[in-house]
Amino acid sequence: MRSRPVPTLEIVCQSEPGRVNEDAWIAMQAGPLGDQIVFAAIDGATTRLTPPPLQHYLDALPVDLTPAAFSARLIRDSLARQVTAGEYADPRALLIEANAELGRVLTGIFGGLDLDHMGFPEEVYIALADDPRLVRLGLPASVITLAEYDPAGHTLRYAHAGDTMLLVVYQDGQITIPAGSDGIQTDSALQQTALRLRANHPDKPFRELVQHPDVRRLNTHSGLYHNYVDEHGLPQPNQGVGVLDGLPELRYFVKTGQVALEGVQLVCALTDGLEWPATAGEAFSRDPDEAARLMHERRHRMARLLDEHGLAGYARQLWRAKSEDADHELYPRMKTHDDATGVLLRFG
Repeated sequence: MRSRPVPTLEIVCQSEPGRVNEDAWIAMQAGPLGDQIVFAAIDGATTRLTPPPLQHYLDALPVDLTPAAFSARLIRDSLARQVTAGEYADPRALLIEANAELGRVLTGIFGGLDLDHMGFPEEVYIALADDPRLVRLGLPASVITLAEYDPAGHTLRYAHAGDTMLLVVYQDGQITIPAGSDGIQTDSALQQTALRLRANHPDKPFRELVQHPDVRRLNTHSGLYHNYVDEHGLPQPNQGVGVLDGLPELRYFVKTGQVALEGVQLVCALTDGLEWPATAGEAFSRDPDEAARLMHERRHRMARLLDEHGLAGYARQLWRAKSEDADHELYPRMKTHDDATGVLLRFG
């Protein structure tokens, strides 16, 4: 069997100075011979409502963590323990067990994963009690792209939930995205709502429009779609967003697959904060074909920058581009800078 060179590894995990980084990552040797590589980009999802028992738990920790950062780090540590012990069948099994561990920890904090155990103030509880599915608004959650590289078959197996991404770049410049955002409808609704507000507030930049109560309300209630179930409790993967939040419904939302790596230059697992953002022309296009063309061009440019400048060089250019668009007019988005994390394997 022809031996293959060991891929080089590049990692970026950055946040705004003075702010808790709510992303996490792993990159570990795995397998019986230690020649496989398990890697992941993990993005802690902002908790819509923080239950008091969770806040008390976090306040007692020796480090300053938000619920999102707590979730991302717990998932990271669970994955690391499983990989070290060799106790997993595939990437999907790793995710399912990490989610189960989060569920066990949260059950220890709350006593149960339902609204009656969240300890919300009475007015909040009353506002949520008509729909028990809204417990999702208070559960700390993470999204993730996890992959395992096998040099023997020169293949990549992956498991994915949420709006992180797996980017595959070929030597001829072509790209594929086997795993990407499954929350795009929610993000689009937020942006479209902000755009409609512009008709009434033409003097306000997009950065201010996304702080409007209508946008914030929509963002809050989008948490209902985390591992979404209908009113009968039946999982609806085509409508929901896969997240690791301790609920067992995750198993219906994990996306898996395998990629043959012949002719591949690099692969990268990344959080959405590291993806080059869509321009206003792409985000608000009313022509689906035009929007698809612009997205295609944007992602090819992103792949080219990653290949030419490496992960750290690409991240610097991305940070500069967002800094120069402080009003969010060129790149409509919810935050000026989001935490940005990526793990890149380069084969060429």
